[in-house]
Amino acid sequence: MKNKKISSTNQETGLIQVYTSPSGKANFAPFGLALRASGYGLRSLITRFVHHDLEGGEKTAAASLAPNLVIDASALKGSKKDPGMVGGAAKEAFQSAVEAALSGTYDLVVLDGVLEPVSNGLIPVNEILELMREKAAHVELLLTGSEASDGIMGKADLVTEMAVQAPSPNEHQSPIEVVTGKGKGKTTYCLGKALLMSSMGVPAFILQVIKSPRLYGEVMAIENLPMVEIETMGEGFVDKENPDADPNHKKAAREAWERAKEIVFSSRYGLVVLDEINIAVNYGFIHPDEVRNLLLKKPKGVHLMLGGRYAKTDVMKHATVVMEMKEVKHPFKNGIGARKGIEF
Repeated sequence: MKNKKISSTNQETGLIQVYTSPSGKANFAPFGLALRASGYGLRSLITRFVHHDLEGGEKTAAASLAPNLVIDASALKGSKKDPGMVGGAAKEAFQSAVEAALSGTYDLVVLDGVLEPVSNGLIPVNEILELMREKAAHVELLLTGSEASDGIMGKADLVTEMAVQAPSPNEHQSPIEVVTGKGKGKTTYCLGKALLMSSMGVPAFILQVIKSPRLYGEVMAIENLPMVEIETMGEGFVDKENPDADPNHKKAAREAWERAKEIVFSSRYGLVVLDEINIAVNYGFIHPDEVRNLLLKKPKGVHLMLGGRYAKTDVMKHATVVMEMKEVKHPFKNGIGARKGIEF
């Protein structure tokens, strides 16, 4: 491999992120990250090596965010019912993604599900390791799949494992998802699902309960999406050691909670994301019983997602599925701060 390393004016340093999911359930965080990046004009390439349930929305999603999102599914044949990869096509798709990462054509390069062909020997692990070493400096590289080798995780800057539980799979006619844990990817998982579901014709609403009203990447990007709305109602960073120090946080959270109930019970949206609601509950701004009552009484046609770390057991037990993002490795511990288009 020859690294051409074209400089980027948009992003100075790109890291390597690895997302694993031993359950085999799709992690939509890379799609949410691509959505956020597009808000700042960053370009993303997602090359897929596995099927997922929402792939029907990819064509519309890419068109809505063009030219900032390109999705390549040429490695796959048939449908989810015929999930195999065509060996030659998978290798060609991989090489195309490699060239994009080396040349710096894109700011974000995602190899979605690539850890599967690596584990079965279709793509040699040494080629992944070489890509990790030689990618253009500004390119953010994401690798996903069921599990990663120690060598890959050792060279990654960030590793998140998504553990999946299904506490009450038959209790509701429409899903209730809790996305929690200390690992990276909670908000972007919700954003990715909203992007793809809305692109399949499901009206979506994202309410950010803790974040302050500012132009985050996802807020700017969603202006280009006809089936998604987003509203930010928080006051920003909360001192976790003394969350009651500033009463404005609780006041904002209570106002956001009233807005959340209004949105859910309006039945205007097939998907409602309450981003960071779990944090507001943990800090005592919203009582767990209030959330539990919402889950039990919500309209059956509303798919509800509750995001943020610190999800309470009394809330999770009423979910149809719980995704816990487990932190294996995080770049913040090495002094790397939040980056425009990636973390916000």
